[in-house]
Amino acid sequence: MDKEAKRKNDNNKQWGELDEVKKKKSVRFIALTVSIVFLFILAACSGGSGNGNTPKEKASGNGGNGTASEAPKSDVKLTMWGFKVAFDPGFKAVAEEFKKKTGITVETQVTSPDDAYSQKIMAASAVSDLPDLYLYWNGPASGAFDGTAFEWSQELNADPDWKNGFFPAALNGQMVAQGHIDNWAKDEKASDWMKKRQVGEIYGLPVDVGTFYTVYGNAKLLKEAGVSTDAPATVEEWIERMKTVKDKTGKSGLVFSGNTDSVYENWMALLQNYMLNGEESFTKLMNREETLSDSKNIHMFKFIEDLTKEKLFPDGMVSLDIDNADQLFARGDAAYALGGTFTYANFSAMGMKGEDIISFRVPAFEGSVNPNATTVPFGLVQMVVNGKGPHVEEAVEFVKYLTSEEGMVIYANAAFDIPAVNIKDKSKLQPAIEAMLSSLSMEENWWSQNGAILDKYWSNSEWRLFHELKQKVLLGVITAEEAAKQFDETAAKEKASAK
Repeated sequence: MDKEAKRKNDNNKQWGELDEVKKKKSVRFIALTVSIVFLFILAACSGGSGNGNTPKEKASGNGGNGTASEAPKSDVKLTMWGFKVAFDPGFKAVAEEFKKKTGITVETQVTSPDDAYSQKIMAASAVSDLPDLYLYWNGPASGAFDGTAFEWSQELNADPDWKNGFFPAALNGQMVAQGHIDNWAKDEKASDWMKKRQVGEIYGLPVDVGTFYTVYGNAKLLKEAGVSTDAPATVEEWIERMKTVKDKTGKSGLVFSGNTDSVYENWMALLQNYMLNGEESFTKLMNREETLSDSKNIHMFKFIEDLTKEKLFPDGMVSLDIDNADQLFARGDAAYALGGTFTYANFSAMGMKGEDIISFRVPAFEGSVNPNATTVPFGLVQMVVNGKGPHVEEAVEFVKYLTSEEGMVIYANAAFDIPAVNIKDKSKLQPAIEAMLSSLSMEENWWSQNGAILDKYWSNSEWRLFHELKQKVLLGVITAEEAAKQFDETAAKEKASAK
């Protein structure tokens, strides 16, 4: 999902040659235009008015408005790509207001599910055919495609009020740090462009914040089965509730995307391991100093195996994408669904009523060292400007408006998403969003401060294998013990080769 296709050298050369031709033509055109404009200025001055027309005010980081007396005119049309159907109404609502202010049209296009979007955008980057704006998953230089993306640090530093409006965790999560540079320098797969990054660079601005680690419950189905709608105290209690739902209603206990890597492991199992075993043990596992076969770690595969044997997963879950899994839950075919704070928007778009949805943080196993661990919200999705596109200035202008307080309120209320900007007047937000935002902890803790440990999930090859092994356990092809053994063998080989 985070793999980035390199643009080909011949495309770069052609772009440069085309750019030189354009520059030469532009010089001749500008010279002629300046002469004409100069004559008009002289004429205006001789008329004695002294007052030219005031240019329309551009939308800016503080949500500037166009002039009320004159509707702005522009024939510029920006194209924006996205991958979340539920979020598209939010972007459309912002685009509509932005057009009123500037005359600039922003046309949104959604490709779903996530995997299809990832393939589409990487293919487009390979042939230098990216749109003016595109959504991408958060991360330093993620989605930058070797310098295609616009770099934001200069714009942000020039407008401190706008910059400081972002939640620090969201903006910092986009910023290149020395640790990233050091890792890229050692990574043979990292491009030359990645290895040349500088501390403080930002290639995409966060649109929303939230966390993973969220379980949703279908309140109607739970009540029908006579199951409590409060949060279960432990994983063991949660599984018993799933069994009751299955016995009383015939419906599945839990659903998530079995076809998308990282959903189960990164949105649930890693946090549960941290809660169960504590910081030191979790760090050792991620650093290949402990094995997944160890009795205290094998729960990551055992949970899948146990629910598969009890038939608590829906049939065919191994092929479900994120949206498919959410739809199955929304229509009442599963008691619980795994997701994040952002998943609520999907359920709302699918017609679920707020009173029919409960939510809680993923539960801890019995005997966990840190069962009450909290997580700090972080940026989830970023908006990237194609810095090589034909309308960079207008695209930058749109993103500034989108991430202003005015733009974020419009987006959040229409997308039912938690904005990446700290809205000062939260009464402008829908009550449910305001409540969700208020319930998130902004206090840093070990989990939020140790991103380098968590990033091992993305850089260590055994975790790529985990997804494949998880699917085999779901299908009953291998046991949890066999899956853990294969995982450990891969980790051991990689650790030995790194010496």
